[in-house]
Amino acid sequence: MSYDRPTYEGTWSRRGYDDAQTGSSPATGPTGDLYVSWRADVFEGYPPTSPVVADETVYHLHTRGGRDTQHDTVVSAFDAATGEERWQTTVSTTDFDKHAYHHDSLVVTRTRSVPASRRAGLDDAVSDDCIYARTFEGIHALSTDGELLWTHPVPTTGEPHPLAAPPIVSGGLVVTATYGERTPPAAVVAVDAETGDIVWRAGFDDRRIPWTLSAADGTVYVPFFDGDSGLVVLDLETGVEDWAVSLPVDGPVTVSGDTLLVPLREDETESIAAVDRNTREIRWQKSVGRRTDSGVAVADDLVYYCTNAMLTARRLDTGELAWSFGPEPHVSFSWTPVVAGTTVYALAEPPSEDSSDDGSPPYYLYALDTANGEVRGRAPALEHGMASSLAVVDGAVYLAGRDELRCYESCAFSVRGRCLVE
Repeated sequence: MSYDRPTYEGTWSRRGYDDAQTGSSPATGPTGDLYVSWRADVFEGYPPTSPVVADETVYHLHTRGGRDTQHDTVVSAFDAATGEERWQTTVSTTDFDKHAYHHDSLVVTRTRSVPASRRAGLDDAVSDDCIYARTFEGIHALSTDGELLWTHPVPTTGEPHPLAAPPIVSGGLVVTATYGERTPPAAVVAVDAETGDIVWRAGFDDRRIPWTLSAADGTVYVPFFDGDSGLVVLDLETGVEDWAVSLPVDGPVTVSGDTLLVPLREDETESIAAVDRNTREIRWQKSVGRRTDSGVAVADDLVYYCTNAMLTARRLDTGELAWSFGPEPHVSFSWTPVVAGTTVYALAEPPSEDSSDDGSPPYYLYALDTANGEVRGRAPALEHGMASSLAVVDGAVYLAGRDELRCYESCAFSVRGRCLVE
């Protein structure tokens, strides 16, 4: 029997795929009978972090340690086809004693073009690929062979939210925020991607807690919680404020053309709003049940998000319901959908008849048709819903749990649920 094997080609550079947080890639991910082609042990430090992929290599951020002990946060590189660990580099050592040990923050770049205004003293305008990680202490840059290049301190204080905090890497800059409740006031900071030297800093006196950053078309979108909550838009190159709007923002912003998809929370009511990024007017708004760290994906004029144990797809222009998946299976309430080509992936508890021997149903990874939400394939994923977001390249999906990194592929032939081609 002949069948197409994965090529593992393609790049999934960060959680949410791109700076705009669209969660959508043209890659052809696996469908049909999915199976785990390899597993790799990772440290158990919370939260599980999203793998990233480039040049047939999977990169993962994880932390060794526990409460009242030293925490070592490392970046590991794995062969995308076999799961063999190629290298492991410690980027941070700390005694930070909170329920979380790092941010879900890894970003890998294919090339980095440095603007002419900052080329002085550099040998080349374009450098090798690079990896960036945001820990509680700051931003770290590594080469793709594991060399730690520089660290710039941008400490997290108080509670370490948001858990998902990949920096923006664009235009020769790495942009992050001073996360956590803090004194002095919050700030957004940009450093040179080559050197780690600070380029600009935007401070905020009244706004308290910045959340996960997004970016598109030379602008950075900064959602703020508490205090004067709202959305602030900064010029990527200079950090100068373009505009700001007061909104009860409750999560990361997704940018699609002239539309901003913004999670909101007013009193106890949560919703998703489509905001015109030119006029700042709300085009449509839909009530949802969701949590802060989950986000929105958008592809081919459909908006995907999880609410009330379902994955919901709506029209980008009108908010009209296209289809939904669930609540049987019961979709994880903290899941952010991921789209690859014509497939959208979801993490969900299967119906009760699929329960495991101990009576607790494991979570399954579902591959759904983007046109109608029909199941195209699935595979057991985790015994709990505590998972990272996905990375998808040609023929393979990568998912991390608390102590394991997995690669899923399509099975060409199976008997009684067991894949015979592995």
